[in-house]
Amino acid sequence: MSAVSPLDFDSFENKGLLRYLNIDIPLHNMYDFIELSRNGIDKKALLHLAKTIGFDLKELAHVLHMSERTIQRYDLNKKLSTEASAKALQLAKLYAKGENVFGDLTRFKNWMNHPSVALAMKKPKELLDTTFGFQLLNEELIRIEHGIFA
Repeated sequence: MSAVSPLDFDSFENKGLLRYLNIDIPLHNMYDFIELSRNGIDKKALLHLAKTIGFDLKELAHVLHMSERTIQRYDLNKKLSTEASAKALQLAKLYAKGENVFGDLTRFKNWMNHPSVALAMKKPKELLDTTFGFQLLNEELIRIEHGIFA
């Protein structure tokens, strides 16, 4: 089992996650995350996330495995699929963890945009299209948090 899953429960990061999505729902345990994914987050929350983390629609579509046009067609209150909602939650969770580890969202966003030796000279942001990429970034954040640099 990996050191961290994309949605490990951490109160501080969950508050950040909800702030990034502009959602005011109490999340007490992993089952609440599952239900939120199943029920879907709406386009309004997704756009708030994109604005907060500095993603354009193309980047967001790439992570969610949706076309830009499909996202554009959604009404603001339309719910995303379970899969897209789960990816959006993983993305918000990653950025909340990164903000916590780096002490500042801007510093984390800069790290996400620069090639890393520990990530085979890939920009961390380039790895967000797969679950394995999310896992790798979470593990790298844990190493950074504990002072272990590649």
